[in-house]
Amino acid sequence: MRLLPGPADGAVAVEVTSLEMTDPDQLVRAERPPGADVEVVAEPSPHASESFYRRVGADWHWVDRLDWRPEQWQAWVDRPEYRLLVCTVDGDTAGYAELEQQPGGDVEIAYFGLLGGFQGRGLGSWWLATVLERAWALDGTRRVWVHTCDLDHPAALATYRARGMREFDRTVEWRMP
Repeated sequence: MRLLPGPADGAVAVEVTSLEMTDPDQLVRAERPPGADVEVVAEPSPHASESFYRRVGADWHWVDRLDWRPEQWQAWVDRPEYRLLVCTVDGDTAGYAELEQQPGGDVEIAYFGLLGGFQGRGLGSWWLATVLERAWALDGTRRVWVHTCDLDHPAALATYRARGMREFDRTVEWRMP
């Protein structure tokens, strides 16, 4: 699928839901599955960011960065606002999250997900709670937010809500299959 600027013949309407958490006390924690851990990548590489984006996003029709050039990936990770977190299970890479600190104390969970072999194992709730904790631990955080859509994992919206996030906006994007 590719993102379109508006409706077109054959295009599919995709509902995008934005969610937020405005206080760390809203976070509903989840039990850590056996062997699960988190790594904060001290020196993220553009290759890692692109690889995670492509591997995790392939099943969910992530399209907005598919045409990025190497210098765009480099610019994305070479900013002090950027954080890369990696989820592991028994030492195997299971998923990732990218955080972006924004003006005014906002932190966006820009990308979040698990690799296919790690979905459906009870890991997602803990992983999201861990990412939210890390976002709140960044200096000056006043709000953490994320967006999801109809094309994401069927449990995505329920998982965000279950961890304490609340909807604040809904929009429609147009995608061409």
